[in-house]
Amino acid sequence: MTALQLLVIIITASFDKTLSRAGEDDMCKLVDNKAKMGHVIADITNVADLDPDSETMKEIRSKLVENGVIVIRNQNLTRQQQVDFTSKLGREVIRLPGSFNGDDPELGFPEIARASNYFYNGTWKGRRNCFGCYWHKDGNFLHSQFLASILYADTISSNNSATMFLDNCGVYNKLTRKTRQQLAESVFTVSVRDIPDFQDGTEEDLTLYPDYARHPGLYRHEGNGRQCVYITVSLVTEGGAAVEQLTDAWKEVTERG
Repeated sequence: MTALQLLVIIITASFDKTLSRAGEDDMCKLVDNKAKMGHVIADITNVADLDPDSETMKEIRSKLVENGVIVIRNQNLTRQQQVDFTSKLGREVIRLPGSFNGDDPELGFPEIARASNYFYNGTWKGRRNCFGCYWHKDGNFLHSQFLASILYADTISSNNSATMFLDNCGVYNKLTRKTRQQLAESVFTVSVRDIPDFQDGTEEDLTLYPDYARHPGLYRHEGNGRQCVYITVSLVTEGGAAVEQLTDAWKEVTERG
């Protein structure tokens, strides 16, 4: 059994400042004041025009596996171009059903999941509306083991907050021996029914997914060989330490990551 391994590509339009008001230096957060998490790929005119076998696409794939998160700046993509670029990276794994999207589909493009404070018709969702505003791992309710998420930003408000990422591999060496042992002995199960944003999902849509996906607490990343930690807020333990015992482990992971 292997754990789900998530990789993230962030594609932004032509903004002066993206993801962090502190500027380019903070785009990939410093870890231990030594190494940055993530990698910025510059000088790509249009990712939609890239040949799947080009050297640039090879670099994108390589840096993605090596760093976990990459940022590609200054892109202005149509919805069709977003879908086309995604298809160059591999086969589509997740297509969220309509009832999972909070009644906010991207019309004509079911491959795209909207994460916005405005509905597709331009009306405001309200101050308290937020999609995915908690620590989570995309696709952790699936058996698929190697996923890439692509985040594309059209517009960022002037009072934007940060999008944060946790390096579950980088945090391994910072954990205490006790926590590592607890995780090594644990198997976690995640159900699509436990995902906060999917609570309004219809029974028909919920049954499209497995009852539970199983993930070991510790695993070795298949792409880069690093020792990694599997832990999220939406999990139930199947073996090893009880979830209550791992509350401190979760706090330790997020604080040290």
